Amino acid sequence: MTLSELAFACFLYSQLTGDDSSHLLFLQITSGSPDLSNPDHRKALLVWLNQWGCRQFALEYHELASGEILSWHNEHSAAFFPEDRNLWELTESELASAGVAYESLSSRTASYRTRSGNTFRVSFGPAGASKILFAIRSRALLPWDGSIRESLGYDKSQASYLSCLRHVKSMLEELATSCQRNGFQLADLPQQMGRPHSTVPKLIDEYYWIKITKSYSLPDSDAFRRWANWS
Repeated sequence: MTLSELAFACFLYSQLTGDDSSHLLFLQITSGSPDLSNPDHRKALLVWLNQWGCRQFALEYHELASGEILSWHNEHSAAFFPEDRNLWELTESELASAGVAYESLSSRTASYRTRSGNTFRVSFGPAGASKILFAIRSRALLPWDGSIRESLGYDKSQASYLSCLRHVKSMLEELATSCQRNGFQLADLPQQMGRPHSTVPKLIDEYYWIKITKSYSLPDSDAFRRWANWS
């Protein structure tokens, strides 16, 4: 991935999603710093998760899911890294803590469903867990939709989640050099991309959403460079 490729994908994302209103509303309600001990923030999180396609969080079970999120928060938040940490700054120990958090969240109960007279439990799953972790650590952790995860060759496991984070971390370290060559820092990438309310991990997700989820064929590298005017 080059800077120009990322820029064009993020431009397409903005054109297709408008102002990304559901995410912006979540940021507004939480003042950009979600506190999972706050019931209003948990409610806003669940509404946003529904709007982002997480159907496992059925509306009639929001209270149950909110309690599960609070329980997880009480067990894990003290050991979690600070919210101002960027993905490329994370140590192996901090990455490991994200993996433990992901595994624990994935298995939590989101709702119950009844089919053919049988009731069964529905877990948060990998997409729900990764999106919650992104919501509370948006500078460091990525949301993880099934189509993107599978296309990149990952399964639902903790090991795959960590492998993905390490891969993107390495990719960002390479992008940092390109950013510096073009006169700005990696942390300034959202502003440079015209996505000031996004974080760097969200830009990566926007790129994958365009390329994988929406299956857009992106122009060749020379066209990217001419369009974005970046080396």
